[in-house]
Amino acid sequence: MSNSDSSDFTLVEFKPARTYPNDWTGHPEHCVWFCSTHLPLAEGLTHLPALEALRQILAHLRRTREQETTEQETTGQGT
Repeated sequence: MSNSDSSDFTLVEFKPARTYPNDWTGHPEHCVWFCSTHLPLAEGLTHLPALEALRQILAHLRRTREQETTEQETTGQGT
């Protein structure tokens, strides 16, 4: 859990995957809250549905973590 308050988050609107009736209430599936650390990862992806954008963000984070792990092992910093 983060120690951040709600002012540290930004609501990002992605491409809606469905339409909503005028009287609909709730949190739409195409809007996702991002903390300031992860907000830049959403840049350039708002033309995608939220689920696809989140898949791409997760794949990016996994690649980054794998690269960092490989670099640490190569330099001996991982032990």
